[in-house]
Formats: sequence, structure tokens, C-alpha cells
Amino acid sequence: MDSQPIIRDLVLAKLITPSTSETCVQLVESEKRPFGHTIVNTRNDSVSDPQDLVNLARQIETCDAFVRANVSNRLQVIVNQVDFLRREAQRVLVKAKRDDELNHSACNLVRRPGQTYYYYERQSGQKYLSIMHPQDWLLGTKTNGCPHEFLGAYKLEYDNSWTRQATNFDDGLDDPLDELKQKSNDVQQTRKMLEFLVKA
Repeated sequence: MDSQPIIRDLVLAKLITPSTSETCVQLVESEKRPFGHTIVNTRNDSVSDPQDLVNLARQIETCDAFVRANVSNRLQVIVNQVDFLRREAQRVLVKAKRDDELNHSACNLVRRPGQTYYYYERQSGQKYLSIMHPQDWLLGTKTNGCPHEFLGAYKLEYDNSWTRQATNFDDGLDDPLDELKQKSNDVQQTRKMLEFLVKA
């Protein structure tokens, strides 16, 4: 992300001064009698190399550039954190809505934490939870598979939230929270860590 809009906003808010092509060098006022004491040799006090002012101006320009870069970088970190928190808040709201829908869906049995339930939708539009895995429908001789649309497998956690579980029937199913992808990544990282520990 470009840092120029951040610098522009700071200048407009008068938090930092705009950069100009001319750098103003301020020198410390000189006194002939500092703190009431006479300087022994005032000639050395007033004689300086003209190049010193140029070097001082360059140093001030460099300091200005560093201050602007530091402010811009720190603000960029804050912008990234705010964006992350916004996305995390959206994720929490989507999960809460999904958990609420699962908690209020039809079910003919007592739900127990730690148990995995399978979510289906009838042709009438009613959604319900069942303990029958989509594979179980294929075992029956009278049916040619599940008569209702499979929406996913969910595990009821002990805090009454729901966690998506992977099945062989997940192809084409919606996964707005990327829970299945996250679980796959976690499994791969755990496998790599175990391989590394075994080699060591």
C-alpha cells in the first residue's frame, strides 16, 4: 500500500509539516556573556565554515525523511491491524449466524457435545440435523443414496458452538469460514512437524 495518502492525511491534519524544497536551518542564539561569564576568545565563537550550514541542512532533510518514513510505516501497521480485526469481526458474525441456524434447526434427538451431526435440507426447505452419515444412506437396499440435500457435517462443541467436519461428500459445498481448508492446513503442518521431529 502506498504511504503517500497517509502522509497527505497527516499534513492535512497538521500533525506533521509539509515538506518543502527549502530546508530552514535554525542556529542557537549566541551570547557574548553566557551566564554572566565573559568568553576568553570571542573570535572562535563567531568563525565557522560555510559548509557547516549546508551539512546541517542535509542532516535536517535526512531527519525529516526518517520521521516521515517511521510515521508512515507505523500507521501502515495500524491500518493492516484494523483490516485484520475487521475481517475477524465479520468472520465471528458469520460463525455466530451459522451456529444459531444449527442450534435452531430441526432435530429428533438430544444433542450431545462432542458428537458429530450431519446437516440436511428437505425438498420442502426444512433443514434438520441427523446422526446418519451420507455414507449410511448408501447401505440401505431400498434407497439410492440420501433423499435429501447434504449441507455438511458439524461437531457440537462443549461451549455449544459448532465446528465444520470434513467428509467425503463435501465437494461443491459452501464453506464461508474456510474451516475445511484451515483443518487441512493444520493437518499438513502437524505432519511436517512430526516428520521433522522423527528425523531429528
